[in-house]
Amino acid sequence: MFTRGEFSMSGALFPYLMVVLWLMLAVVVVYLFGRVQRLESKRDSLTSLYLDQHQQQISSLQRDVSRLQSRLELHSQAEPGLSPYNQAIEMIRQGLTASEVASRCGISRSEAELIVSLYRNSPTS
Repeated sequence: MFTRGEFSMSGALFPYLMVVLWLMLAVVVVYLFGRVQRLESKRDSLTSLYLDQHQQQISSLQRDVSRLQSRLELHSQAEPGLSPYNQAIEMIRQGLTASEVASRCGISRSEAELIVSLYRNSPTS
């Protein structure tokens, strides 16, 4: 076992060991607190970045919806009962280009070009 001298020696070191342990604990707590702060800052910047990207996507989608609503309004203002192809034939006869007809009637450009080739110089125009 311990002799009285050894016990008193280790008893004298106990307060110093406690101070060292408390200092080490304080250093670890300060380090961890700083690390948490940096991680929170990084999280906040990434969240802001993602929100900005989503806002841009939402704005783009809103523009697309507006364009589609405008196209729908144009189509609804056209003569009722006419199919897009009949409308295209009428527009071709009025002299519009294939690309204009395609965008206004909602048909592909190749379809509009076919209608042009069939009806541009037809005798019924």
